[in-house]
Amino acid sequence: MNVMTNMEKPQWAELLKDPPFDQLHFTEALRSQIRQKTKIKSKRRLGISVILLTAAALSSIFLYLFNIDEKTMIPGPIHERTAYYHNGELLFQVFPEPGLQAGSPSGYIFQFSEAFAKYQGKELLIHATHILTGQQVIAVPTVQITEPSSRYTGLERFAASFALPLGGLWKLEVELGGESYGDVILSVGDPSWELSSLFKSESYWLRGKERNVGFIDPGFIAGKTNKYMWHLWEAEQDLNGNFTVMAVKQGDDHMIDVFSGPSLGGPLNGSDRSLPSSLSLPEAGVWRILPFVGGRLVDSIVIEVKESE
Repeated sequence: MNVMTNMEKPQWAELLKDPPFDQLHFTEALRSQIRQKTKIKSKRRLGISVILLTAAALSSIFLYLFNIDEKTMIPGPIHERTAYYHNGELLFQVFPEPGLQAGSPSGYIFQFSEAFAKYQGKELLIHATHILTGQQVIAVPTVQITEPSSRYTGLERFAASFALPLGGLWKLEVELGGESYGDVILSVGDPSWELSSLFKSESYWLRGKERNVGFIDPGFIAGKTNKYMWHLWEAEQDLNGNFTVMAVKQGDDHMIDVFSGPSLGGPLNGSDRSLPSSLSLPEAGVWRILPFVGGRLVDSIVIEVKESE
């Protein structure tokens, strides 16, 4: 990627001032369209492919990201970057839904520049890596590109909806046909730590997000293992793949492994899929429970862990 000074901005830099949308922000109609598109895409086969990225920080130094051109390696401080260029040419941009916040699914539009022939028939996958901790998730599982966006000759707008578990800077790397295509860096707001509410599904009360994900909650006591029955709905996500659970404590950025199991079972208590699990959290306090299916975060559930008696 070519590195240019502010005095050498090319003509495309001016073009970036104008967004590619008729409206400046996500409207309710656009949000609905993204949800519908991701619902269709979720029916395709989900693949798991995680890249390895090292990003460490010491309290006495700054974090650095290396931008590489043909002759030099020039370090610079990490900052948000919503567009990717190669040899001075714009390959794609990302437009996240305003108010981007960790812990809950949000809408994203990826705008690609090259002719559709570049993408046709290839599989697209988007990895996400938390810059501060190096922790990784799958943002968009493998999807095969078979047709251009409606009314366009190129891929143009690729709509996606996904959740990121932590606040801070995230690197989203687009993989096309098994090879790295480019990356962007987004700033994600800190999640809400309000305790998740209960909702009823048939005759049972579940803690979580209604019509999305929840579990029968007998309560959490620090260091004590208990059984929790998970219920998930498939309205906007592919629920194929191994089911895993991670957790992060309020005030910490390190996710811990809590449960690793097989693929989800069948319907239960009005849900589309279900699975029993045994969970234990080591310390009292407020925790965020993070259920993943095939490496992709479904949503998050905030609970309180009480001290053991």
